[in-house]
Amino acid sequence: MRSVQNLLSELAYVTRSMEYLGDVLSDIEAVAERLGRRQGDDPLLEGMVEHETNVWSAAMKHQCDAATRTAEAWRERMEGLET
Repeated sequence: MRSVQNLLSELAYVTRSMEYLGDVLSDIEAVAERLGRRQGDDPLLEGMVEHETNVWSAAMKHQCDAATRTAEAWRERMEGLET
């Protein structure tokens, strides 16, 4: 069925997007590790890292939770088509 092929294509796109997200998060982790190896105590840098972490992690958590709820709803709708 053409619709099933389209479904599989869309799932592949979303899967690739999630893999790219993982790559970007790995890049952020690498930056964090480099920042952690810096010598000395820099209160300004400490505050900046804390602020950026709070802002961006909150946004990412919100969007990941929304994406998960959307995927669960999609799954339920597709499972409903089987009955």
